[in-house]
Amino acid sequence: MHLPRLKIHYAWVIIGLSALLYLGGGSITQAFGVVILPLQSEYGWSQGSITLAYGISAIMSAALSPVIGMATDRYGGRPVLFVGVACFFIGTAVSALATDVWHIWLSYGLFLGVTQACLNIALITTATYWFREKLGVGVGLLQCAQGVGPAGTTLLIGLLLAHYDWRVAFWSLGIGCGTAMAIVVFFFRSKPADMGIDPFGGQWPGVVNQQFTREIRMLRDKVRAASIQSTSAFWKLVFIHYLGCLSHAIVIVYIIPIAVLAGVGPVAAAGVLSTLALVSGLTRFLTPVLADSFGARGTMAVFYVLQGLPVLMLFWTNDTWNFYLFAVIFGIGYGGEGSAFPIINRSYYGQGSLGRSFGWQLSGAMLGMATGGWIGGVLFGFFGDYVLTIALSVATSLAGAVVIMSMDRTDRILILDWEEGLPDEARSVPLRGSAAD
Repeated sequence: MHLPRLKIHYAWVIIGLSALLYLGGGSITQAFGVVILPLQSEYGWSQGSITLAYGISAIMSAALSPVIGMATDRYGGRPVLFVGVACFFIGTAVSALATDVWHIWLSYGLFLGVTQACLNIALITTATYWFREKLGVGVGLLQCAQGVGPAGTTLLIGLLLAHYDWRVAFWSLGIGCGTAMAIVVFFFRSKPADMGIDPFGGQWPGVVNQQFTREIRMLRDKVRAASIQSTSAFWKLVFIHYLGCLSHAIVIVYIIPIAVLAGVGPVAAAGVLSTLALVSGLTRFLTPVLADSFGARGTMAVFYVLQGLPVLMLFWTNDTWNFYLFAVIFGIGYGGEGSAFPIINRSYYGQGSLGRSFGWQLSGAMLGMATGGWIGGVLFGFFGDYVLTIALSVATSLAGAVVIMSMDRTDRILILDWEEGLPDEARSVPLRGSAAD
Protein backbone atom coordinates (compact mmCIF):
# COMPACT_ATOMS: atom_id res chain seq x y z
CA MET A 1 0.00 0.00 0.00
CA HIS A 2 1.42 3.33 -1.09
CA LEU A 3 0.50 6.42 0.86
CA PRO A 4 -0.23 9.54 -1.22
CA ARG A 5 2.65 11.97 -1.39
CA LEU A 6 2.05 15.25 0.35
CA LYS A 7 2.90 18.06 -2.04
CA ILE A 8 4.10 21.21 -0.31
CA HIS A 9 4.53 24.33 -2.39
CA TYR A 10 8.03 25.76 -2.05
CA ALA A 11 6.48 29.04 -0.90
CA TRP A 12 5.92 27.42 2.49
CA VAL A 13 9.53 26.21 2.53
CA ILE A 14 10.59 29.82 1.94
CA ILE A 15 8.51 30.91 4.95
CA GLY A 16 10.12 28.20 7.06
CA LEU A 17 13.63 29.21 5.99
CA SER A 18 12.80 32.88 6.58
CA ALA A 19 11.52 32.07 10.06
CA LEU A 20 14.78 30.29 10.88
CA LEU A 21 16.75 33.33 9.71
CA TYR A 22 14.66 35.59 11.94
CA LEU A 23 15.14 33.23 14.85
CA GLY A 24 18.89 33.25 14.32
CA GLY A 25 19.82 36.78 13.31
CA GLY A 26 16.89 39.05 13.80
CA SER A 27 16.51 38.40 17.50
CA ILE A 28 19.84 39.70 18.80
CA THR A 29 18.99 43.35 18.22
CA GLN A 30 15.69 43.07 20.10
CA ALA A 31 17.43 41.35 23.01
CA PHE A 32 19.88 44.23 23.50
CA GLY A 33 18.25 45.31 26.75
CA VAL A 34 19.67 42.24 28.51
CA VAL A 35 23.29 43.42 28.22
CA ILE A 36 22.79 47.05 29.28
CA LEU A 37 23.24 46.48 33.03
CA PRO A 38 26.16 43.99 32.72
CA LEU A 39 28.08 46.46 30.53
CA GLN A 40 27.26 49.31 32.91
CA SER A 41 28.40 47.24 35.89
CA GLU A 42 31.71 46.10 34.36
CA TYR A 43 32.88 49.31 32.73
CA GLY A 44 30.88 52.07 34.41
CA TRP A 45 29.50 53.33 31.12
CA SER A 46 26.29 55.36 31.31
CA GLN A 47 23.03 53.92 30.01
CA GLY A 48 22.91 56.69 27.43
CA SER A 49 26.33 55.78 26.01
CA ILE A 50 25.52 52.05 25.94
CA THR A 51 22.11 52.43 24.31
CA LEU A 52 23.67 54.72 21.71
CA ALA A 53 24.86 51.46 20.12
CA TYR A 54 21.23 50.45 19.71
CA GLY A 55 20.48 53.85 18.22
CA ILE A 56 23.40 53.64 15.79
CA SER A 57 22.24 50.19 14.71
CA ALA A 58 18.79 51.53 13.99
CA ILE A 59 20.11 54.63 12.19
CA MET A 60 22.46 52.52 10.08
CA SER A 61 19.57 50.25 9.18
CA ALA A 62 17.42 53.28 8.37
CA ALA A 63 20.08 54.86 6.14
CA LEU A 64 20.78 51.67 4.22
CA SER A 65 17.22 50.32 3.95
CA PRO A 66 16.24 52.12 0.71
CA VAL A 67 19.49 50.96 -0.92
CA ILE A 68 19.01 47.40 0.33
CA GLY A 69 15.42 47.55 -0.93
CA MET A 70 16.61 48.50 -4.42
CA ALA A 71 19.24 45.76 -4.31
CA THR A 72 16.58 43.23 -3.31
CA ASP A 73 14.35 44.28 -6.23
CA ARG A 74 17.28 44.12 -8.66
CA TYR A 75 19.26 41.06 -7.51
CA GLY A 76 16.79 39.13 -5.35
CA GLY A 77 16.69 38.38 -1.63
CA ARG A 78 19.29 35.58 -1.56
CA PRO A 79 22.43 37.67 -2.31
CA VAL A 80 21.25 40.32 0.16
CA LEU A 81 20.84 37.67 2.86
CA PHE A 82 24.41 36.42 2.35
CA VAL A 83 25.63 39.97 3.02
CA GLY A 84 23.50 40.10 6.17
CA VAL A 85 24.91 36.80 7.48
CA ALA A 86 28.50 37.95 6.90
CA CYS A 87 27.83 41.16 8.86
CA PHE A 88 26.24 39.10 11.63
CA PHE A 89 29.44 37.07 12.05
CA ILE A 90 31.57 40.21 12.19
CA GLY A 91 29.22 42.15 14.47
CA THR A 92 28.87 39.46 17.13
CA ALA A 93 32.62 38.69 17.11
CA VAL A 94 33.68 42.32 17.57
CA SER A 95 31.00 42.80 20.26
CA ALA A 96 32.44 39.87 22.21
CA LEU A 97 35.91 41.44 22.00
CA ALA A 98 34.81 44.95 23.02
CA THR A 99 36.79 46.78 25.71
CA ASP A 100 35.58 50.33 25.07
CA VAL A 101 32.11 51.66 24.45
CA TRP A 102 32.93 52.74 20.89
CA HIS A 103 33.65 49.10 20.07
CA ILE A 104 30.00 48.36 20.86
CA TRP A 105 28.95 51.34 18.75
CA LEU A 106 30.95 49.95 15.82
CA SER A 107 30.10 46.26 16.12
CA TYR A 108 26.52 46.40 17.27
CA GLY A 109 25.74 49.67 15.58
CA LEU A 110 27.30 49.22 12.15
CA PHE A 111 27.46 45.51 11.37
CA LEU A 112 24.37 44.27 13.19
CA GLY A 113 22.46 47.28 11.82
CA VAL A 114 23.25 46.06 8.31
CA THR A 115 22.17 42.53 9.28
CA GLN A 116 18.85 43.78 10.57
CA ALA A 117 18.11 45.77 7.41
CA CYS A 118 19.06 42.87 5.13
CA LEU A 119 16.84 40.40 6.98
CA ASN A 120 13.81 42.65 7.36
CA ILE A 121 13.68 43.82 3.76
CA ALA A 122 14.81 40.70 1.90
CA LEU A 123 12.55 38.29 3.79
CA ILE A 124 9.35 40.35 3.64
CA THR A 125 9.91 41.32 0.00
CA THR A 126 10.58 37.71 -0.97
CA ALA A 127 7.36 36.57 0.72
CA THR A 128 5.29 38.94 -1.44
CA TYR A 129 6.76 37.35 -4.57
CA TRP A 130 5.98 33.79 -3.48
CA PHE A 131 2.29 34.24 -2.55
CA ARG A 132 -0.59 35.23 -4.80
CA GLU A 133 -2.98 33.79 -2.21
CA LYS A 134 -2.63 33.32 1.56
CA LEU A 135 -0.07 36.11 1.87
CA GLY A 136 -1.52 36.95 5.27
CA VAL A 137 -0.90 33.42 6.55
CA GLY A 138 2.63 33.33 5.13
CA VAL A 139 3.58 36.73 6.54
CA GLY A 140 1.88 35.83 9.82
CA LEU A 141 4.06 32.77 10.27
CA LEU A 142 7.12 34.81 9.37
CA GLN A 143 6.23 37.60 11.80
CA CYS A 144 5.55 35.03 14.51
CA ALA A 145 9.21 34.00 14.30
CA GLN A 146 10.13 37.63 14.94
CA GLY A 147 8.36 37.36 18.27
CA VAL A 148 9.50 33.91 19.29
CA GLY A 149 13.13 34.58 18.35
CA PRO A 150 13.78 37.42 20.81
CA ALA A 151 11.94 35.49 23.52
CA GLY A 152 14.35 32.61 23.22
CA THR A 153 17.41 34.79 22.67
CA THR A 154 16.64 37.01 25.65
CA LEU A 155 16.16 34.04 27.94
CA LEU A 156 19.32 32.38 26.62
CA ILE A 157 21.40 35.51 27.17
CA GLY A 158 19.91 35.90 30.64
CA LEU A 159 20.92 32.35 31.55
CA LEU A 160 24.41 32.78 30.08
CA LEU A 161 24.86 35.99 32.05
CA ALA A 162 23.81 34.20 35.23
CA HIS A 163 26.55 31.59 34.80
CA TYR A 164 29.19 33.24 32.57
CA ASP A 165 29.34 36.77 31.17
CA TRP A 166 28.14 38.86 28.24
CA ARG A 167 31.16 37.92 26.10
CA VAL A 168 30.22 34.25 26.20
CA ALA A 169 26.71 35.24 25.18
CA PHE A 170 27.92 37.10 22.08
CA TRP A 171 30.33 34.30 21.10
CA SER A 172 27.63 31.66 21.51
CA LEU A 173 25.09 33.54 19.40
CA GLY A 174 27.64 34.56 16.78
CA ILE A 175 29.12 31.13 16.11
CA GLY A 176 25.98 29.05 16.61
CA CYS A 177 23.37 31.25 14.96
CA GLY A 178 25.72 32.58 12.27
CA THR A 179 26.64 29.09 11.06
CA ALA A 180 23.00 27.98 11.04
CA MET A 181 21.98 31.08 9.07
CA ALA A 182 24.63 30.49 6.39
CA ILE A 183 23.32 26.95 5.85
CA VAL A 184 19.71 28.15 5.63
CA VAL A 185 20.47 30.82 2.99
CA PHE A 186 21.98 28.11 0.76
CA PHE A 187 18.47 26.65 0.30
CA PHE A 188 16.78 30.06 -0.10
CA ARG A 189 15.33 31.19 -3.46
CA SER A 190 14.40 34.79 -4.26
CA LYS A 191 11.46 34.24 -6.63
CA PRO A 192 9.30 31.36 -7.91
CA ALA A 193 10.75 31.93 -11.39
CA ASP A 194 14.16 30.89 -10.03
CA MET A 195 12.72 27.38 -9.71
CA GLY A 196 10.51 27.54 -12.79
CA ILE A 197 7.25 27.47 -10.80
CA ASP A 198 4.31 29.80 -10.17
CA PRO A 199 3.62 31.57 -6.87
CA PHE A 200 1.34 29.88 -4.36
CA GLY A 201 -2.18 30.30 -5.74
CA GLY A 202 -1.06 30.35 -9.38
CA GLN A 203 0.16 33.00 -11.78
CA TRP A 204 -1.08 36.54 -11.32
CA PRO A 205 -4.19 37.34 -13.39
CA GLY A 206 -3.80 39.96 -16.04
CA VAL A 207 -0.06 39.54 -16.36
CA VAL A 208 1.09 38.99 -19.92
CA ASN A 209 3.28 35.93 -20.22
CA GLN A 210 6.16 37.91 -21.56
CA GLN A 211 9.87 37.73 -20.86
CA PHE A 212 11.18 41.25 -20.42
CA THR A 213 14.85 42.07 -20.80
CA ARG A 214 16.82 43.03 -17.71
CA GLU A 215 16.83 46.66 -18.81
CA ILE A 216 13.04 46.72 -19.20
CA ARG A 217 12.51 45.04 -15.84
CA MET A 218 14.70 47.70 -14.22
CA LEU A 219 12.73 50.44 -16.00
CA ARG A 220 9.42 48.95 -14.86
CA ASP A 221 10.63 48.72 -11.27
CA LYS A 222 11.84 52.33 -11.35
CA VAL A 223 8.61 53.72 -12.80
CA ARG A 224 6.44 51.66 -10.46
CA ALA A 225 8.48 52.73 -7.43
CA ALA A 226 8.12 56.38 -8.46
CA SER A 227 4.34 55.93 -8.74
CA ILE A 228 4.18 54.34 -5.29
CA GLN A 229 6.22 57.14 -3.73
CA SER A 230 3.96 59.78 -5.29
CA THR A 231 1.04 58.66 -3.10
CA SER A 232 0.36 60.18 0.31
CA ALA A 233 -0.19 56.68 1.71
CA PHE A 234 3.46 55.82 1.07
CA TRP A 235 4.83 58.64 3.21
CA LYS A 236 2.18 58.17 5.89
CA LEU A 237 3.25 54.53 6.20
CA VAL A 238 6.85 55.65 6.72
CA PHE A 239 5.74 58.04 9.49
CA ILE A 240 3.43 55.48 11.07
CA HIS A 241 6.26 52.95 11.22
CA TYR A 242 8.42 55.60 12.89
CA LEU A 243 5.82 56.29 15.60
CA GLY A 244 5.08 52.63 16.31
CA CYS A 245 8.72 51.60 16.56
CA LEU A 246 9.65 54.60 18.72
CA SER A 247 6.93 53.52 21.12
CA HIS A 248 7.85 49.87 21.48
CA ALA A 249 11.62 50.44 21.34
CA ILE A 250 11.31 52.29 24.65
CA VAL A 251 9.71 49.24 26.25
CA ILE A 252 12.00 46.65 24.62
CA VAL A 253 15.22 48.43 25.54
CA TYR A 254 14.28 49.71 29.01
CA ILE A 255 11.83 47.21 30.48
CA ILE A 256 14.67 45.29 32.17
CA PRO A 257 16.28 48.40 33.75
CA ILE A 258 12.79 49.61 34.76
CA ALA A 259 12.00 46.25 36.37
CA VAL A 260 15.36 46.05 38.15
CA LEU A 261 14.90 49.60 39.43
CA ALA A 262 11.56 48.46 40.89
CA GLY A 263 13.28 45.59 42.72
CA VAL A 264 12.90 42.69 40.28
CA GLY A 265 15.89 40.32 40.01
CA PRO A 266 17.99 40.38 36.79
CA VAL A 267 16.98 36.89 35.61
CA ALA A 268 13.30 37.51 36.39
CA ALA A 269 13.54 40.86 34.56
CA ALA A 270 14.97 39.13 31.49
CA GLY A 271 12.01 36.77 31.72
CA VAL A 272 9.66 39.77 31.45
CA LEU A 273 11.21 40.72 28.11
CA SER A 274 11.07 37.10 26.96
CA THR A 275 7.40 36.88 27.93
CA LEU A 276 6.29 39.94 25.99
CA ALA A 277 8.29 38.79 22.97
CA LEU A 278 6.76 35.30 23.16
CA VAL A 279 3.21 36.65 23.49
CA SER A 280 3.83 38.95 20.55
CA GLY A 281 4.45 35.88 18.40
CA LEU A 282 0.73 35.01 18.57
CA THR A 283 -0.49 38.41 17.38
CA ARG A 284 2.33 38.65 14.83
CA PHE A 285 0.71 35.61 13.23
CA LEU A 286 -2.93 36.65 13.69
CA THR A 287 -2.62 40.29 12.59
CA PRO A 288 -1.70 39.69 8.91
CA VAL A 289 -4.47 37.09 8.68
CA LEU A 290 -6.99 39.53 10.18
CA ALA A 291 -5.73 42.34 7.95
CA ASP A 292 -6.03 40.13 4.87
CA SER A 293 -9.61 39.21 5.80
CA PHE A 294 -11.07 42.36 7.34
CA GLY A 295 -8.93 45.22 6.07
CA ALA A 296 -5.45 46.35 7.01
CA ARG A 297 -6.17 49.95 7.99
CA GLY A 298 -8.64 49.27 10.80
CA THR A 299 -6.66 46.27 12.03
CA MET A 300 -3.48 48.33 12.27
CA ALA A 301 -5.20 51.16 14.16
CA VAL A 302 -6.60 48.76 16.76
CA PHE A 303 -3.21 47.23 17.49
CA TYR A 304 -1.52 50.61 17.75
CA VAL A 305 -3.98 51.47 20.51
CA LEU A 306 -3.42 48.07 22.14
CA GLN A 307 0.31 48.71 22.13
CA GLY A 308 0.09 52.20 23.62
CA LEU A 309 -2.43 51.99 26.44
CA PRO A 310 -0.88 49.08 28.43
CA VAL A 311 2.35 51.07 28.84
CA LEU A 312 0.44 53.22 31.35
CA MET A 313 0.71 50.22 33.70
CA LEU A 314 4.42 50.96 34.16
CA PHE A 315 3.54 54.04 36.21
CA TRP A 316 2.34 51.83 39.08
CA THR A 317 3.85 48.38 38.42
CA ASN A 318 6.24 47.29 41.20
CA ASP A 319 5.93 43.55 41.87
CA THR A 320 7.40 40.84 39.70
CA TRP A 321 4.02 39.30 38.85
CA ASN A 322 2.73 42.73 37.83
CA PHE A 323 5.59 43.08 35.35
CA TYR A 324 4.75 39.68 33.89
CA LEU A 325 1.08 40.70 33.60
CA PHE A 326 2.20 43.85 31.79
CA ALA A 327 4.36 41.74 29.48
CA VAL A 328 1.37 39.61 28.46
CA ILE A 329 -0.95 42.59 27.84
CA PHE A 330 1.66 44.72 26.08
CA GLY A 331 2.87 41.77 24.00
CA ILE A 332 -0.54 41.49 22.34
CA GLY A 333 -0.42 45.02 20.95
CA TYR A 334 3.32 45.00 20.29
CA GLY A 335 3.07 41.89 18.14
CA GLY A 336 0.27 43.32 16.04
CA GLU A 337 1.66 46.85 15.65
CA GLY A 338 3.93 46.24 12.67
CA SER A 339 2.67 42.94 11.30
CA ALA A 340 0.12 44.23 8.80
CA PHE A 341 2.45 46.44 6.76
CA PRO A 342 2.98 43.86 3.97
CA ILE A 343 -0.80 43.46 3.68
CA ILE A 344 -1.58 47.17 3.44
CA ASN A 345 1.21 47.61 0.89
CA ARG A 346 -0.26 44.83 -1.26
CA SER A 347 -3.74 46.40 -0.87
CA TYR A 348 -2.54 49.83 -1.98
CA TYR A 349 0.02 48.88 -4.66
CA GLY A 350 -0.87 45.41 -5.96
CA GLN A 351 1.55 42.70 -6.99
CA GLY A 352 5.07 43.65 -7.94
CA SER A 353 8.41 44.67 -6.55
CA LEU A 354 8.04 46.25 -3.12
CA GLY A 355 11.64 46.18 -1.96
CA ARG A 356 12.07 49.94 -2.32
CA SER A 357 8.79 50.59 -0.53
CA PHE A 358 9.69 48.33 2.38
CA GLY A 359 13.13 49.91 2.42
CA TRP A 360 11.75 53.40 2.96
CA GLN A 361 9.22 52.20 5.48
CA LEU A 362 11.92 50.34 7.37
CA SER A 363 13.93 53.56 7.40
CA GLY A 364 11.06 55.14 9.32
CA ALA A 365 10.89 52.12 11.61
CA MET A 366 14.60 52.14 12.37
CA LEU A 367 14.68 55.88 13.02
CA GLY A 368 11.87 55.25 15.50
CA MET A 369 13.86 52.42 17.10
CA ALA A 370 16.91 54.68 17.29
CA THR A 371 14.94 57.48 18.91
CA GLY A 372 13.18 55.23 21.40
CA GLY A 373 16.26 53.17 22.21
CA TRP A 374 18.42 56.23 22.92
CA ILE A 375 16.08 58.77 24.49
CA GLY A 376 15.17 56.67 27.52
CA GLY A 377 18.80 56.53 28.66
CA VAL A 378 19.22 60.27 28.14
CA LEU A 379 16.05 61.16 30.06
CA PHE A 380 17.03 58.79 32.86
CA GLY A 381 20.40 60.53 33.10
CA PHE A 382 18.66 63.91 33.48
CA PHE A 383 15.78 63.00 35.79
CA GLY A 384 16.74 59.71 37.45
CA ASP A 385 13.47 57.99 36.44
CA TYR A 386 11.54 56.80 33.40
CA VAL A 387 8.32 58.87 33.81
CA LEU A 388 8.72 60.99 30.67
CA THR A 389 10.02 57.98 28.73
CA ILE A 390 6.89 55.97 29.55
CA ALA A 391 4.62 58.91 28.66
CA LEU A 392 6.38 59.28 25.30
CA SER A 393 5.81 55.60 24.50
CA VAL A 394 2.07 55.92 25.14
CA ALA A 395 1.70 59.13 23.13
CA THR A 396 3.50 57.92 19.99
CA SER A 397 1.45 54.71 19.71
CA LEU A 398 -1.83 56.61 19.99
CA ALA A 399 -0.63 59.20 17.48
CA GLY A 400 0.15 56.36 15.07
CA ALA A 401 -3.44 55.09 15.33
CA VAL A 402 -4.74 58.56 14.46
CA VAL A 403 -2.52 58.81 11.36
CA ILE A 404 -3.56 55.33 10.21
CA MET A 405 -7.23 56.25 10.22
CA SER A 406 -6.47 59.36 8.14
CA MET A 407 -5.23 57.17 5.27
CA ASP A 408 -7.06 56.09 2.11
CA ARG A 409 -9.39 53.13 2.27
CA THR A 410 -7.88 49.88 1.06
CA ASP A 411 -10.70 48.87 -1.27
CA ARG A 412 -8.80 49.90 -4.41
CA ILE A 413 -5.25 49.89 -5.71
CA LEU A 414 -3.81 53.40 -5.69
CA ILE A 415 -1.54 53.08 -8.74
CA LEU A 416 -3.66 51.33 -11.37
CA ASP A 417 -2.32 53.64 -14.10
CA TRP A 418 1.38 53.38 -13.26
CA GLU A 419 2.26 51.81 -16.65
CA GLU A 420 1.03 54.78 -18.67
CA GLY A 421 4.49 56.36 -18.66
CA LEU A 422 6.15 53.22 -20.04
CA PRO A 423 6.98 52.58 -23.72
CA ASP A 424 4.78 50.00 -25.46
CA GLU A 425 7.39 47.25 -25.30
CA ALA A 426 7.58 47.54 -21.51
CA ARG A 427 3.84 47.41 -20.84
CA SER A 428 1.68 44.53 -19.63
CA VAL A 429 -1.99 44.25 -18.76
CA PRO A 430 -2.53 46.43 -15.64
CA LEU A 431 -3.15 44.54 -12.45
CA ARG A 432 -6.52 45.10 -10.85
CA GLY A 433 -7.65 43.92 -7.46
CA SER A 434 -9.37 44.96 -4.31
CA ALA A 435 -9.13 44.47 -0.58
CA ALA A 436 -11.77 44.96 2.05
CA ASP A 437 -11.54 47.63 4.67
